[in-house]
Amino acid sequence: MSKPAPKTQRGVRTRAALLRAAERCFGDKGFHAVSVSDITDEAGMAIGTFYLYFTDKLDVFRAVVDHIQAELRQHLRNSDAEDRLLRERQGLSDFLVFACERPKIFRILQESYIVDSDIYFAYFEGIAASYAKRLKAAQKNKQIVEGDPDIQAWCLIAISNFLGMRYSRAGLRKPKHDAVVETAADFIAFGLAPEGRGRPLRQSARRSGVAAGH
Repeated sequence: MSKPAPKTQRGVRTRAALLRAAERCFGDKGFHAVSVSDITDEAGMAIGTFYLYFTDKLDVFRAVVDHIQAELRQHLRNSDAEDRLLRERQGLSDFLVFACERPKIFRILQESYIVDSDIYFAYFEGIAASYAKRLKAAQKNKQIVEGDPDIQAWCLIAISNFLGMRYSRAGLRKPKHDAVVETAADFIAFGLAPEGRGRPLRQSARRSGVAAGH
């Protein structure tokens, strides 16, 4: 069982510091190689302090994954475009920035599947559920093609996640970032069909504001 949330601002700050330290440790060494003392040493705290906020190493690992999801959601709230495809494009761009700033999160997320698959699926299912709602609304407004919004959400998450995993390894310079977003956004909006096979000309589509993204 997880510990209750801290009731004081000092407690909130202490728990947050432990989470940041745990993320660094798990990201650097992996779950199984990290001990509670590693986390408290990284945070500059006593082991006893750790157990005021977390029951064990798995509990803090789960909390780290939850925190990553919360921070990602906050990071992706920047786009105010009304058109869904434009929001997709902006979201993808923002996600890649987040991925390059926090590349070690991918090790944590991948490892969570082995440590406890419930943690892994809770992370992605939480994102997919809210994503699907927005896609369903966009379908109703005739902004995107009709289809199962849940499947659409998982497809889009897969694109973002693996692009982030791939390009965060070496870091994205601005020109490369723009090229990745442009190609992926174009793929999201138009798929693999060539121009002339149910696909509008790219330049005319972009001039009319139908550019893709996350």
